[in-house]
Amino acid sequence: MKPKLIIGILLILILGSCNSGYQKENNKWVWISYDEAVGKRISQIDEHDVKTFKILRSSNYAVDKNSVFYVGRKIKDADPNSFEVINQSGYSKDKEFVFLDDKKVIFANPNTFKVLEFPYSKDDENLFCGTIPLEINKDEVEEFQVTNEDKLMSGTKSSFLLSYFIERNPDYEWLDTLGINGVIVGEWATGKTNGKKFIGFKELKE
Repeated sequence: MKPKLIIGILLILILGSCNSGYQKENNKWVWISYDEAVGKRISQIDEHDVKTFKILRSSNYAVDKNSVFYVGRKIKDADPNSFEVINQSGYSKDKEFVFLDDKKVIFANPNTFKVLEFPYSKDDENLFCGTIPLEINKDEVEEFQVTNEDKLMSGTKSSFLLSYFIERNPDYEWLDTLGINGVIVGEWATGKTNGKKFIGFKELKE
């Protein structure tokens, strides 16, 4: 067996045996992760209360008396007292908002929110691709079916800074009024209503 191949296999085994997660170092909580290029990464967690910091059963998440954290990043506006994880795909909610990873699902109603098949979800009025509401009416929300024709790519998740996303998609300039700093979408997913087809959050025009 070639030396480079042996080294590669060993590295995969080493990294695979390392556990990402929250750890306490020097009386502060940090997020530990591993990757093939760098190895061990230590990321400082956003401002937190050490005494009340608690890792949740879904271990990408943690809370303290003031905030909720996803892989070490504070989820803006999330309420630690009513917060709950919806599923392992990164969806969560509190009494007022729905979140995907550390981003808010825009306009989503936590009381009627339902995950379809990633990256699509819906509530009683809107359909979402990642964190973005699609431009369809309420009747079309009920008609919508996830097709996800590209099984390899349809589950991929793309995260963008808001300024870059708006630059690429100027029709969504209104997002800049919402006080958010980024969005998450699934660009390769597909779905349809009775009269429309979509790729990601964009309607396919005939």
